[in-house]
Amino acid sequence: MEIRRLLEPSELSQVVDVQRSAWGMDRSSCEAVPLHMLRALVENGGIVLGAIDSGRVVGFSFGWFVEAPEGTYFYSHMTGVVEGAKYRGLGTQLKLAQRREALAAGVRLIKWTFDPLQSLNAHFNLGKLGAIFRQYRVRYYGEIRDSINAGLETDRAIAEWHLDSRNVNLKVSGEARVPKAEELVSMGAHVAVRPRSQAGLEVPEGPDLSRSPDVVLVGLPRSISKVRDADPGLASRWRGATREAYTYYLSQGYIASDFTWGAEGHGYVVMVREPLGEVLDGVRPWS
Repeated sequence: MEIRRLLEPSELSQVVDVQRSAWGMDRSSCEAVPLHMLRALVENGGIVLGAIDSGRVVGFSFGWFVEAPEGTYFYSHMTGVVEGAKYRGLGTQLKLAQRREALAAGVRLIKWTFDPLQSLNAHFNLGKLGAIFRQYRVRYYGEIRDSINAGLETDRAIAEWHLDSRNVNLKVSGEARVPKAEELVSMGAHVAVRPRSQAGLEVPEGPDLSRSPDVVLVGLPRSISKVRDADPGLASRWRGATREAYTYYLSQGYIASDFTWGAEGHGYVVMVREPLGEVLDGVRPWS
């Protein structure tokens, strides 16, 4: 598998096809970023990376540099892999290649958005890459009609990937250890949203905002897409419960820093009340 910059229209057009496959868009969908915008992007300060397998683009990641008052960062707008190649580590390889590109340009921060109700997304961003989030945006994209987002309000977390931090180095090397949810609870962590089973479905218990210890857990369904397909109203309950928990604890100075699993297979976003510098240095209440 080769990962490199894509420049030519013949390759960039394949990125459009990968988007459709990765997000389940039909051919008439207007959700995919079109070829002409990708071409303009690479000619004007952006980077489109492609994963090439036997001459075919099977994954991509693209974004652009942003000059902001707080300093320059790279905004990573989309990363996707064709349906048949998902869950094989290719997304991680693409993000690490993007990290190398940014560091080579002297940039130490990458930002992007992700849905913190999607358990696998939260695991990937917080647990594997070492991103954090301190901001939560309600209905950020309005309505999106692909197979992943249709029927869900598009709340998003703003991921911050501090590229050369010790936290990121520990996560990408696999050296960071986050205790299981039950172990964190035994240490005093508070579960703000708890998944539980009811009539064969996963329902959210909470939010319980009554406690503010050093560690707070926000539980997620195994697959919000499956919940939505079975019961759209229940999916809306999940969105509302987790939205309330995230926004409350972020407003109290917590940072969403980690991801862990519970004994029943549910994922939990771990929020800690620590200074940003200590979080980026890998310091945690349990360590």
